[in-house]
Amino acid sequence: MKKILLSIIAISATFALKSQCNELFISEYVEGWSNNKAIELVNPTNAPIDLSQYELRRYSNGSSSADAKKRLQLSGTIAAKSTFVIVIDKRDSTGTGQEAPVWDTLQNQADIFACPDYNVNNVMYFNGNDVVALFKGTTPLDVIGKVGEDPGTVNGVPSNHRSYGWPLISVSSDSTAWTKDHVMVRKFNITQGDVNALDVFDPRTEWDTLSPLNFSELGQHFCNCPGLVGTDELQREEAFRAYPNPSNTGILNLSTSSVPVNIEIISILGSKVIETNTNTTTTRINTSELPKGVYFVALTFENGQRLTKKIVLN
Repeated sequence: MKKILLSIIAISATFALKSQCNELFISEYVEGWSNNKAIELVNPTNAPIDLSQYELRRYSNGSSSADAKKRLQLSGTIAAKSTFVIVIDKRDSTGTGQEAPVWDTLQNQADIFACPDYNVNNVMYFNGNDVVALFKGTTPLDVIGKVGEDPGTVNGVPSNHRSYGWPLISVSSDSTAWTKDHVMVRKFNITQGDVNALDVFDPRTEWDTLSPLNFSELGQHFCNCPGLVGTDELQREEAFRAYPNPSNTGILNLSTSSVPVNIEIISILGSKVIETNTNTTTTRINTSELPKGVYFVALTFENGQRLTKKIVLN
């Protein structure tokens, strides 16, 4: 136990704060169904970056260490103000089980494929209860999860009351595991990695979520860094509000800066349960006939922009 604690403390000590917009960080995390898994990195700097200096690590099931098979040395170059998408290497269309193929829509977004053989390197086999971290040499730059913590346990005892992912039930009224069976996209205002490996990890503070097979945001990332603010993105957070959220009445109000051409309510399983349109920037939707739970509301605008938010119906 002392060795584990010392190891965790050492990791924590090296997770030092970085200046904003001057280093790589993880901009998207894909933990979709089956083998649909990917990590997107963004380079917010003004120069290309040699990826051979960087590696991904996986801390599995509450472990405080990552052996050689859980360290993936990266290669290639990520251009300035650009993204780089790493997809698990499962491309055999006849594969089943652990060898099931990645969907074509995700394969098409890959800059590199990695980890074809679990027994050689298994970094890209992360599930919702595994920490994924980005390192530059021995210096951690970003972390998803909390090193040394297994969110599938309560006080060290395996638990069946959640889906084995963060946030923990003890710190959140949201019983959905965001890090499992979800796509997570870094919020617009986040301009550097989360370098604290030991604090409470609540993905809701820095991430937005999409349904597990929505790969439409990969290959580009907008954030509040010079050169990464896309058209209309500076107002992205204000451009689309869904309230109250959670909704306890069945009424969902939408407020937008421009009129959407299409509005969809999508279930956590990816099924479209409501579709409508409007001619105004303020829309009220009655969701009272839907079962309680987590949904996504997706708005499409005339310029082709598509914005998605997670909503909870109580």
